[in-house]
Amino acid sequence: MSRKTTLPAAGARALVGVLAVAALAVLASLNSYQGTVEDRRRLPDRYGVESSLEQRFASVSVRLPASGAVGYLSDVPFSDPAGTPAFLAAQYALAPRLLVPVDTHGAAEWAVGNFSRPSDFAAAGARAGYTMTAQMGNGVVLYRKAKP
Repeated sequence: MSRKTTLPAAGARALVGVLAVAALAVLASLNSYQGTVEDRRRLPDRYGVESSLEQRFASVSVRLPASGAVGYLSDVPFSDPAGTPAFLAAQYALAPRLLVPVDTHGAAEWAVGNFSRPSDFAAAGARAGYTMTAQMGNGVVLYRKAKP
């Protein structure tokens, strides 16, 4: 008989324990979220990455259509460790436009060059089928699809 009376009590204790752990996990998540929100409010861009990106691409952004696909040219290939972060940074700065590499989407009317060092930007665009429209400084170049 004692066995029948202890089983429900053990199950209830286990259920209370599981619920307590779940509640503590939710409270810890909310606390972490609150800390992140406060940090973001206090230090919006701790390292200046977001503001420097917006400044770097601001002059080209105003000359592009407000939405749609925009080609992307760079001297940093995606196989390079810095290639993908450079692409994603440019994509972030030029949002809501869809930034696509010109080798995969050659039909975009406009393209943006994101170069890490001085080079012949016009030749780089010509190889991809674009004409250089403007050199915006800081390695940012605006291209337009070449007329056949």
